[in-house]
Amino acid sequence: MIVITGAARVKPSERETMLRIGAEQVRNSRAEPGCISYHFYEDALEPNAFFFYEEWKDQAAVDFHFAQAYCLAFIAKAREIAAEEPKITIRPISG
Repeated sequence: MIVITGAARVKPSERETMLRIGAEQVRNSRAEPGCISYHFYEDALEPNAFFFYEEWKDQAAVDFHFAQAYCLAFIAKAREIAAEEPKITIRPISG
């Protein structure tokens, strides 16, 4: 299994945009065959801070995910509306 975490802080004027594109990304990603779970949260104490938590079956599923047009479009838009560069971590989990 592979776990991906992501964090993004968006410009205050772009909060609603992030909520919209984040929800679309969740719907699209959860429909992928290798997706185990995909979650998107807004921080309750830090305005405009968002967090993603994803679990994928294997590296092939991750590669497929990042090759999808909607995923590439989401990443580009998230970077465009970010107040700072988003952070992403990809970790294989054994066991």
